[in-house]
Amino acid sequence: MSAAYIRTLARMATRTKPSSMLLSRQAPVAAIARQYHAFRPTQIALKGRKHALKDEDDAELEAELLELEREKRELEALERGEAGSSSSESQEESNSRFQELYDTLIAHTTPSTPKHELPRHSSLYHLAKAVSSVEQSQEIPTAVAQWRQSGLPITILVSDKLVRSVCKAGSPETALELLGDREKYALTPGQSTMRRVVRAFVRQVSEEEGTEEGLAKLDGAFKAMALIPYYNLAADDASVYANLVRGSLLYGGEEGLRRASVTMDEFLLIDGEREAPLTKKRAAEVVAAAEKLTAAYEAEGQAEKAEALKKPIAEWKKSL
Repeated sequence: MSAAYIRTLARMATRTKPSSMLLSRQAPVAAIARQYHAFRPTQIALKGRKHALKDEDDAELEAELLELEREKRELEALERGEAGSSSSESQEESNSRFQELYDTLIAHTTPSTPKHELPRHSSLYHLAKAVSSVEQSQEIPTAVAQWRQSGLPITILVSDKLVRSVCKAGSPETALELLGDREKYALTPGQSTMRRVVRAFVRQVSEEEGTEEGLAKLDGAFKAMALIPYYNLAADDASVYANLVRGSLLYGGEEGLRRASVTMDEFLLIDGEREAPLTKKRAAEVVAAAEKLTAAYEAEGQAEKAEALKKPIAEWKKSL
């Protein structure tokens, strides 16, 4: 509301005849201005920042953040060797809970479902949270595709939870399927999401060392890396390169060493153009992978390559 309009209202109020309004009841200009001050655009914007209305999505987002924090604490406790306080759930109970959530979501996201009967936005998050096996992971793409066809959103937190759950259940291939078709599944992964997929494949390479299955897992890790620019994320991720080198060496043989060497050479080119030094954590990952590659070079009698790699290793160690 403009200042001119406020002044007009003030003049109208003060022009009232004394016979019809006592002077003590006449509204001064300042009072009129205060009355309408709250409707000025700047004040409306200020109130919007101070007293933002919370809708369903805000509450669900807060719940998701709390859940992620709880999972992080549990993971840290497990790494310290501490037992979790919650009672373990049997596989049968886990399967039953997943199936119930899955059936409910599928039933309420059909093309004929009325808008008012669509599931809450947190339903997909809870379904992802319930995944505990490869078989359950393989059902997730169907649920996500139907969810998207219903016009329901998928946040970056839900995207990360979906990928995290299927990878943890032992099915990084499902994560690759979800991420590989952006039009169908419309996930919005973050940088850490892509790292998680690469690490999941690398873990499985170590279990299938030197086999065709192991090579397929290694291919999956490289495919996950290739998807990073597809989502406009940082393609020069040191953690991803370090894990690819490590995975290639875990696969072993001539092919494993070749892939590790090519991957490290590419990272060295990228690292030479990096403006800021690596963080301590990323530098530690790269140093560990590079030292293993150096040892592999020496074992194969490639002393020149091993010696050439020692210089960048010394530079990376400065960030530790």
